[in-house]
Amino acid sequence: MRPAILLRTAALLALVLAAGPASADDVMDGWARRGAIYASITMDDGTPAGCSALCSRDGNCQSWVWTVAGLDGPDTQCALLSAAPTPFRAPGRVTGLSADLVQRIEAAAERPPSPREIDALQSMQHGEHD
Repeated sequence: MRPAILLRTAALLALVLAAGPASADDVMDGWARRGAIYASITMDDGTPAGCSALCSRDGNCQSWVWTVAGLDGPDTQCALLSAAPTPFRAPGRVTGLSADLVQRIEAAAERPPSPREIDALQSMQHGEHD
């Protein structure tokens, strides 16, 4: 592969990853997720951190949504999701990813691109679409 193509591919990959990997501290205040809820837990004095901890202890949980008291009932709510759907703006809610999913995302972000991924990035760069 030519050096110029490698440099362009590296630059394109850097742009794709510019947002950086998710981390356990990536909590989105004022956001929620729809669907894939398999457990909804009423919490007397729950916090987003408590909801996150419940998710991280449950092997089925991929993401969570905490809801402030008074929005869906008198108590705070913690929803555990079996997937990590795209978040949407939702005042009064907080969402995040499970610690396990965060670890998998970080591990994937640290590996070099595969030959197949390099080919796909190069075809995108040259405007080749299927």
